[in-house]
Amino acid sequence: MAKIKDIADLTGFSITTISRVLNQDKNFNVSDDTRLKIMATAEKLNYVPLSRRNKTTKKTSGLTIGLVYWYSVAEEITDPYYMSIRLAIENQCQVQNIKLEKIYLPMKSFEDIAAMNLDGLIALGKYSHDEIDKLYEINPHLVLVDCYSKHYNIDVVMADLTEATKDIIKYLVDLKLNSIGFICGIEKTLDGQELLDMRLTTYIDEMTKMKRFNQSHVYLGAFTADSGYEIMSEIIKKDHLLDAYIVASDAMAIGCLKALNENNIKVPDVVSIISYDNISLAQYTIPSLTTIDMNTKHMGDTAIDLIIERIANDREIAKKVTIPTRLIRRSSSL
Repeated sequence: MAKIKDIADLTGFSITTISRVLNQDKNFNVSDDTRLKIMATAEKLNYVPLSRRNKTTKKTSGLTIGLVYWYSVAEEITDPYYMSIRLAIENQCQVQNIKLEKIYLPMKSFEDIAAMNLDGLIALGKYSHDEIDKLYEINPHLVLVDCYSKHYNIDVVMADLTEATKDIIKYLVDLKLNSIGFICGIEKTLDGQELLDMRLTTYIDEMTKMKRFNQSHVYLGAFTADSGYEIMSEIIKKDHLLDAYIVASDAMAIGCLKALNENNIKVPDVVSIISYDNISLAQYTIPSLTTIDMNTKHMGDTAIDLIIERIANDREIAKKVTIPTRLIRRSSSL
Protein backbone atom coordinates (compact mmCIF):
# COMPACT_ATOMS: atom_id res chain seq x y z
CA MET A 1 0.00 0.00 0.00
CA ALA A 2 1.31 3.44 -0.96
CA LYS A 3 2.32 5.80 1.82
CA ILE A 4 2.15 9.57 2.19
CA LYS A 5 5.95 9.65 1.97
CA ASP A 6 5.74 8.11 -1.52
CA ILE A 7 3.49 10.97 -2.63
CA ALA A 8 5.85 13.49 -1.02
CA ASP A 9 8.80 12.04 -2.91
CA LEU A 10 7.02 12.40 -6.23
CA THR A 11 5.39 15.81 -5.72
CA GLY A 12 7.96 17.62 -3.57
CA PHE A 13 5.30 18.79 -1.10
CA SER A 14 5.63 18.30 2.67
CA ILE A 15 4.04 15.30 4.37
CA THR A 16 1.88 17.65 6.48
CA THR A 17 0.52 19.42 3.37
CA ILE A 18 -0.24 16.11 1.66
CA SER A 19 -1.90 14.70 4.79
CA ARG A 20 -4.22 17.69 5.15
CA VAL A 21 -5.18 17.66 1.45
CA LEU A 22 -5.88 13.92 1.39
CA ASN A 23 -7.93 14.13 4.60
CA GLN A 24 -9.96 16.96 3.04
CA ASP A 25 -9.18 19.50 5.74
CA LYS A 26 -11.61 22.34 4.94
CA ASN A 27 -9.62 24.83 7.00
CA PHE A 28 -6.41 24.29 5.02
CA ASN A 29 -5.76 26.89 2.31
CA VAL A 30 -3.87 25.50 -0.67
CA SER A 31 -3.91 26.30 -4.38
CA ASP A 32 -6.02 24.27 -6.77
CA ASP A 33 -2.88 23.29 -8.70
CA THR A 34 -1.25 21.89 -5.55
CA ARG A 35 -4.40 20.02 -4.56
CA LEU A 36 -4.80 18.58 -8.07
CA LYS A 37 -1.17 17.44 -8.25
CA ILE A 38 -1.42 15.69 -4.85
CA MET A 39 -4.74 14.00 -5.67
CA ALA A 40 -3.53 12.89 -9.12
CA THR A 41 -0.35 11.39 -7.66
CA ALA A 42 -2.32 9.64 -4.91
CA GLU A 43 -4.64 8.18 -7.55
CA LYS A 44 -1.68 7.02 -9.63
CA LEU A 45 -0.18 5.24 -6.59
CA ASN A 46 -3.56 3.81 -5.51
CA TYR A 47 -3.21 5.56 -2.16
CA VAL A 48 -6.25 5.09 0.13
CA PRO A 49 -6.94 8.24 2.25
CA LEU A 50 -7.46 7.93 6.00
CA SER A 51 -11.18 8.76 5.87
CA ARG A 52 -11.91 6.06 3.28
CA ARG A 53 -9.60 3.54 4.95
CA ASN A 54 -11.41 4.01 8.28
CA LYS A 55 -14.77 3.21 6.67
CA THR A 56 -13.45 -0.13 5.46
CA THR A 57 -11.78 -1.06 8.74
CA LYS A 58 -14.19 0.25 11.36
CA LYS A 59 -15.91 -3.14 11.66
CA THR A 60 -12.64 -5.04 12.02
CA SER A 61 -10.06 -5.38 14.79
CA GLY A 62 -7.20 -4.48 12.45
CA LEU A 63 -6.71 -0.93 13.66
CA THR A 64 -3.27 0.58 14.10
CA ILE A 65 -3.01 3.26 16.76
CA GLY A 66 0.00 5.44 17.53
CA LEU A 67 0.84 6.17 21.17
CA VAL A 68 2.86 9.38 21.35
CA TYR A 69 4.84 9.98 24.55
CA TRP A 70 8.05 11.70 25.54
CA TYR A 71 8.93 10.55 29.06
CA SER A 72 12.06 8.41 29.09
CA VAL A 73 12.29 5.07 30.89
CA ALA A 74 14.37 6.76 33.60
CA GLU A 75 11.73 9.47 34.08
CA GLU A 76 8.94 6.89 34.21
CA ILE A 77 10.77 4.91 36.87
CA THR A 78 11.39 8.06 38.91
CA ASP A 79 7.73 9.08 38.67
CA PRO A 80 5.65 6.10 37.44
CA TYR A 81 2.34 8.00 36.96
CA TYR A 82 2.63 8.15 33.17
CA MET A 83 4.03 4.64 32.97
CA SER A 84 0.89 3.25 34.63
CA ILE A 85 -1.33 5.00 32.05
CA ARG A 86 0.89 3.83 29.18
CA LEU A 87 0.79 0.22 30.38
CA ALA A 88 -3.02 0.38 30.65
CA ILE A 89 -3.21 1.57 27.03
CA GLU A 90 -0.84 -1.17 25.88
CA ASN A 91 -2.82 -3.85 27.73
CA GLN A 92 -6.16 -2.67 26.34
CA CYS A 93 -4.76 -2.71 22.80
CA GLN A 94 -3.58 -6.27 23.29
CA VAL A 95 -6.99 -7.33 24.64
CA GLN A 96 -8.82 -5.73 21.68
CA ASN A 97 -6.33 -6.93 19.04
CA ILE A 98 -5.28 -3.41 18.13
CA LYS A 99 -1.80 -2.88 16.77
CA LEU A 100 -0.06 -0.22 18.82
CA GLU A 101 2.87 1.77 17.48
CA LYS A 102 4.76 3.36 20.37
CA ILE A 103 6.20 6.71 19.31
CA TYR A 104 8.85 8.14 21.63
CA LEU A 105 8.67 11.73 20.39
CA PRO A 106 12.29 12.80 21.08
CA MET A 107 13.34 10.08 18.64
CA LYS A 108 10.66 10.80 16.01
CA SER A 109 9.68 13.92 14.07
CA PHE A 110 6.14 14.98 13.29
CA GLU A 111 6.81 14.11 9.66
CA ASP A 112 7.86 10.61 10.76
CA ILE A 113 4.49 10.21 12.47
CA ALA A 114 2.58 11.46 9.43
CA ALA A 115 4.37 8.90 7.26
CA MET A 116 3.20 6.00 9.45
CA ASN A 117 -0.39 6.06 8.06
CA LEU A 118 -2.00 5.43 11.44
CA ASP A 119 -5.74 5.10 12.04
CA GLY A 120 -5.52 7.35 15.08
CA LEU A 121 -3.22 8.92 17.67
CA ILE A 122 -3.17 8.95 21.45
CA ALA A 123 -0.85 11.58 22.94
CA LEU A 124 0.17 10.95 26.54
CA GLY A 125 1.72 13.74 28.61
CA LYS A 126 1.95 17.52 28.38
CA TYR A 127 1.97 19.25 25.00
CA SER A 128 1.95 22.90 23.93
CA HIS A 129 -0.75 24.37 21.68
CA ASP A 130 1.66 24.27 18.73
CA GLU A 131 2.48 20.60 19.31
CA ILE A 132 -1.21 19.70 19.62
CA ASP A 133 -2.01 21.54 16.39
CA LYS A 134 0.75 19.64 14.58
CA LEU A 135 -0.55 16.29 15.84
CA TYR A 136 -4.09 17.19 14.78
CA GLU A 137 -2.86 18.18 11.31
CA ILE A 138 -1.24 14.77 10.99
CA ASN A 139 -4.32 12.87 12.14
CA PRO A 140 -7.74 14.31 13.11
CA HIS A 141 -8.46 11.18 15.13
CA LEU A 142 -6.55 12.41 18.18
CA VAL A 143 -7.01 11.77 21.90
CA LEU A 144 -4.99 13.64 24.54
CA VAL A 145 -4.39 11.98 27.90
CA ASP A 146 -3.52 14.17 30.91
CA CYS A 147 -3.23 17.27 28.71
CA TYR A 148 -6.20 19.58 28.44
CA SER A 149 -7.09 21.33 25.20
CA LYS A 150 -10.20 23.38 24.51
CA HIS A 151 -9.88 22.49 20.80
CA TYR A 152 -13.38 21.80 19.46
CA ASN A 153 -12.32 18.62 17.64
CA ILE A 154 -9.81 16.99 19.98
CA ASP A 155 -10.78 14.43 22.63
CA VAL A 156 -9.31 14.74 26.12
CA VAL A 157 -9.04 12.37 29.10
CA MET A 158 -8.14 14.04 32.40
CA ALA A 159 -8.15 13.14 36.08
CA ASP A 160 -10.30 15.48 38.19
CA LEU A 161 -7.44 17.22 39.99
CA THR A 162 -9.63 20.15 41.04
CA GLU A 163 -12.01 18.05 43.10
CA ALA A 164 -9.14 15.89 44.34
CA THR A 165 -7.37 18.93 45.77
CA LYS A 166 -10.58 20.24 47.32
CA ASP A 167 -11.10 16.84 48.98
CA ILE A 168 -7.59 16.93 50.45
CA ILE A 169 -7.98 20.45 51.84
CA LYS A 170 -11.37 19.64 53.37
CA TYR A 171 -9.94 16.51 54.95
CA LEU A 172 -7.03 18.42 56.51
CA VAL A 173 -9.23 21.29 57.69
CA ASP A 174 -11.59 18.79 59.32
CA LEU A 175 -8.56 17.46 61.19
CA LYS A 176 -8.09 20.99 62.63
CA LEU A 177 -4.73 21.43 60.90
CA ASN A 178 -4.31 25.19 60.58
CA SER A 179 -1.20 25.64 58.43
CA ILE A 180 -1.16 23.71 55.16
CA GLY A 181 1.68 23.96 52.66
CA PHE A 182 1.97 22.79 49.06
CA ILE A 183 4.98 21.11 47.44
CA CYS A 184 4.77 20.84 43.68
CA GLY A 185 6.83 20.05 40.60
CA ILE A 186 7.03 22.43 37.65
CA GLU A 187 5.31 20.94 34.63
CA LYS A 188 6.71 21.60 31.16
CA THR A 189 5.84 20.57 27.63
CA LEU A 190 8.34 18.82 25.38
CA ASP A 191 9.21 22.16 23.76
CA GLY A 192 9.93 23.71 27.17
CA GLN A 193 6.77 25.71 27.89
CA GLU A 194 5.79 25.86 31.56
CA LEU A 195 2.20 24.92 32.39
CA LEU A 196 -0.13 25.89 35.20
CA ASP A 197 -0.63 23.00 37.60
CA MET A 198 -4.32 22.48 38.38
CA ARG A 199 -3.47 21.09 41.81
CA LEU A 200 -1.52 24.19 42.74
CA THR A 201 -4.02 26.67 41.30
CA THR A 202 -6.87 24.94 43.14
CA TYR A 203 -4.88 24.99 46.38
CA ILE A 204 -4.24 28.73 45.98
CA ASP A 205 -7.92 29.41 45.23
CA GLU A 206 -9.25 27.36 48.13
CA MET A 207 -6.76 28.66 50.69
CA THR A 208 -7.44 32.24 49.54
CA LYS A 209 -11.18 31.74 50.05
CA MET A 210 -10.47 30.64 53.63
CA LYS A 211 -8.05 33.57 54.10
CA ARG A 212 -5.25 31.09 54.80
CA PHE A 213 -3.09 31.44 51.71
CA ASN A 214 0.56 32.33 52.27
CA GLN A 215 2.92 32.41 49.28
CA SER A 216 5.82 31.33 51.47
CA HIS A 217 4.01 28.03 52.08
CA VAL A 218 4.36 27.04 48.40
CA TYR A 219 7.52 25.17 47.32
CA LEU A 220 8.39 24.32 43.71
CA GLY A 221 10.80 21.72 42.39
CA ALA A 222 10.69 18.67 40.13
CA PHE A 223 8.40 15.63 40.18
CA THR A 224 11.08 13.38 41.68
CA ALA A 225 11.87 11.86 45.06
CA ASP A 226 15.19 13.71 45.10
CA SER A 227 13.43 17.04 44.68
CA GLY A 228 10.95 16.24 47.45
CA TYR A 229 13.83 15.29 49.72
CA GLU A 230 15.71 18.53 48.99
CA ILE A 231 12.65 20.73 49.53
CA MET A 232 11.69 19.11 52.82
CA SER A 233 15.29 19.12 54.04
CA GLU A 234 15.44 22.88 53.41
CA ILE A 235 12.13 23.41 55.24
CA ILE A 236 13.44 21.47 58.25
CA LYS A 237 16.75 23.34 58.17
CA LYS A 238 14.93 26.68 58.32
CA ASP A 239 12.60 25.40 61.05
CA HIS A 240 9.56 26.37 58.98
CA LEU A 241 7.64 23.12 59.41
CA LEU A 242 3.85 23.46 59.01
CA ASP A 243 1.03 21.24 60.30
CA ALA A 244 0.56 19.51 56.93
CA TYR A 245 1.86 19.41 53.38
CA ILE A 246 0.02 18.54 50.20
CA VAL A 247 2.63 17.04 47.84
CA ALA A 248 1.83 16.93 44.12
CA SER A 249 3.09 13.37 43.52
CA ASP A 250 3.83 10.22 45.49
CA ALA A 251 7.41 10.30 44.20
CA MET A 252 8.00 13.74 45.72
CA ALA A 253 6.21 12.67 48.92
CA ILE A 254 8.52 9.66 49.31
CA GLY A 255 11.47 12.06 49.25
CA CYS A 256 9.74 14.27 51.85
CA LEU A 257 9.21 11.28 54.14
CA LYS A 258 12.88 10.33 53.87
CA ALA A 259 13.96 13.80 54.99
CA LEU A 260 11.49 13.80 57.88
CA ASN A 261 12.53 10.30 59.00
CA GLU A 262 16.23 11.21 58.90
CA ASN A 263 15.52 14.15 61.21
CA ASN A 264 13.40 12.03 63.58
CA ILE A 265 10.29 14.11 62.86
CA LYS A 266 7.26 11.93 63.45
CA VAL A 267 4.65 11.65 60.71
CA PRO A 268 1.78 12.27 61.32
CA ASP A 269 2.31 13.26 64.97
CA VAL A 270 4.24 16.42 64.08
CA VAL A 271 3.36 16.90 60.41
CA SER A 272 0.90 15.23 58.04
CA ILE A 273 1.68 14.37 54.41
CA ILE A 274 -0.85 13.79 51.62
CA SER A 275 0.05 13.24 47.96
CA TYR A 276 -1.34 12.20 44.56
CA ASP A 277 -1.08 9.14 42.25
CA ASN A 278 -1.44 6.12 44.59
CA ILE A 279 1.52 4.27 43.06
CA SER A 280 2.15 0.75 44.34
CA LEU A 281 4.96 1.89 46.67
CA ALA A 282 2.67 4.34 48.50
CA GLN A 283 1.26 1.65 50.78
CA TYR A 284 4.75 0.43 51.76
CA THR A 285 6.40 3.71 52.82
CA ILE A 286 7.02 4.44 56.51
CA PRO A 287 4.44 5.59 57.35
CA SER A 288 2.20 4.55 54.48
CA LEU A 289 1.08 7.47 52.31
CA THR A 290 -2.36 9.00 52.31
CA THR A 291 -2.80 9.73 48.62
CA ILE A 292 -5.21 10.42 45.77
CA ASP A 293 -6.00 7.41 43.58
CA MET A 294 -5.95 8.83 40.04
CA ASN A 295 -7.56 5.74 38.45
CA THR A 296 -4.82 5.59 35.82
CA LYS A 297 -6.00 2.25 34.41
CA HIS A 298 -9.41 3.76 33.76
CA MET A 299 -7.74 6.75 32.08
CA GLY A 300 -5.91 4.43 29.69
CA ASP A 301 -8.99 2.31 29.01
CA THR A 302 -11.07 5.42 28.32
CA ALA A 303 -8.52 6.72 25.83
CA ILE A 304 -8.78 3.48 23.86
CA ASP A 305 -12.60 3.54 23.97
CA LEU A 306 -12.60 7.11 22.63
CA ILE A 307 -10.18 6.47 19.78
CA ILE A 308 -12.04 3.34 18.62
CA GLU A 309 -15.41 5.12 18.68
CA ARG A 310 -13.97 8.16 16.96
CA ILE A 311 -12.46 6.14 14.12
CA ALA A 312 -15.56 3.98 13.68
CA ASN A 313 -17.93 6.94 13.40
CA ASP A 314 -15.64 9.62 11.91
CA ARG A 315 -16.76 11.80 14.80
CA GLU A 316 -15.56 15.40 14.60
CA ILE A 317 -16.97 17.00 17.78
CA ALA A 318 -14.70 16.35 20.75
CA LYS A 319 -15.47 14.64 24.03
CA LYS A 320 -13.77 15.94 27.19
CA VAL A 321 -13.80 13.13 29.75
CA THR A 322 -13.01 13.82 33.40
CA ILE A 323 -12.05 10.74 35.44
CA PRO A 324 -13.04 10.92 39.13
CA THR A 325 -10.47 10.40 41.87
CA ARG A 326 -10.67 9.23 45.46
CA LEU A 327 -8.73 9.88 48.63
CA ILE A 328 -6.98 6.79 50.05
CA ARG A 329 -6.44 7.37 53.77
CA ARG A 330 -3.34 5.85 55.28
CA SER A 331 -0.95 6.50 58.14
CA SER A 332 0.79 9.66 56.91
CA SER A 333 -2.18 11.83 57.90
CA LEU A 334 -3.91 11.89 61.27
